[in-house]
Amino acid sequence: MIKILVIKLTNNFNKTKEWLSLAFNNIERVIRNYQISDYSECVFKIQISIEQLQKALIFLLGLQFRKIHDPSRILDSIVNNNSLEIEIEILDRIKEVAFLAKGIEGEGTTTRYGTIEEGKLISPEDKYDKLEADKFLKDLKVILINLKEIFKEISNLKQDLPLFTKFIKECEDLLIE
Repeated sequence: MIKILVIKLTNNFNKTKEWLSLAFNNIERVIRNYQISDYSECVFKIQISIEQLQKALIFLLGLQFRKIHDPSRILDSIVNNNSLEIEIEILDRIKEVAFLAKGIEGEGTTTRYGTIEEGKLISPEDKYDKLEADKFLKDLKVILINLKEIFKEISNLKQDLPLFTKFIKECEDLLIE
């Protein structure tokens, strides 16, 4: 029984790290796209990054999931599950992550394919400008802050904390410009 538990936890840490790695790679792209004023691609990469960060958190909490593009629903179910023993501060952070993620999740495929308004296709390039990118970049920054606070309590993930700090700072720097 104990061996199985250790294997499951190790597997969850590995999957958490894999999702974090994917998210961090995409956050690098967020920053590059923002710097060259490619705001539609920036918003798309923010969407992917936030999805991947949530999936890392879900695995950290010991849950499995099928293919999903709105992981905030899973985080909401965790917050609303009274049988789970999670500290209030952590639950509050999870709740904020889920709340902020819903904004970009609500964009759906628009970040990639555009949207139809009044019978006319509006491309992502026409829809997403600096103002939109700033809004979602702020959400990404706050999600990173919350996840850093959650992950700092986990010894297996402490080596990832400098990347959280780096990306939080880079988001702040972009938002100041």
